[in-house]
Amino acid sequence: MLGGKDGGGVDDQFMTIIDDLVVMSEKDSELAEGLRWIDTQSRKNGITFYEMALMIMRKHMAERRAKEWLKNKLSPQ
Repeated sequence: MLGGKDGGGVDDQFMTIIDDLVVMSEKDSELAEGLRWIDTQSRKNGITFYEMALMIMRKHMAERRAKEWLKNKLSPQ
């Protein structure tokens, strides 16, 4: 899963992935805009950029799993 073994913290591997995205955003204006939004949200919420990115990723993953679960429930067997 994403984050530290305790389930709440940001680990070094996740931070490296986010750092790589920041570097890639230099050539991708859409990615840069998204990262600026994450930065703004992290400041509003009083958390680090990495913690905000982790919260967004966890929410996205949960929503994706819920959609997959619903799709599987509704599909004929």
